[in-house]
Amino acid sequence: MKKSFINFSLIGAIFLCLFSDTAAQIKKINEKTIEPTAKEAIRQVLLNGNILLSAGKNCESVGTSKDDRTILDFLSGVLSFQAEPKTINALEFTFKQEKGKRNETVWVCDLLFRGGDEESSSSNGVRFKMRNSDRRLIRESLMCIGTG
Repeated sequence: MKKSFINFSLIGAIFLCLFSDTAAQIKKINEKTIEPTAKEAIRQVLLNGNILLSAGKNCESVGTSKDDRTILDFLSGVLSFQAEPKTINALEFTFKQEKGKRNETVWVCDLLFRGGDEESSSSNGVRFKMRNSDRRLIRESLMCIGTG
């Protein structure tokens, strides 16, 4: 009696291992890789605007005023410069695909606001990772980027 129970348990364990491995492979095959859009990136940054500047890499002193405390404060200041007369403005969005911690597909997104006049220009923005699966910003990946 014990022998058949052991055989059944061994067969069951092998079956479960094979089934779970197959299920994981099917999930990977079914996961669609969808490139992010600028609209998605902007939305994710705004939804996560409460991230403190002190929490983002290279963000501690990037505010446009001494009262800036969050990413939303920073980006509001950057965008306000876009409204100045005779300013040449542009929004630049780039992305690249990479593998995340759990071998999942993530997108490294750069969202830059360019502004200035004919003589001098600057760009300020953020870089972050966004999961392909749920299209959400990975909060701990946020960092500030730019040229001034």
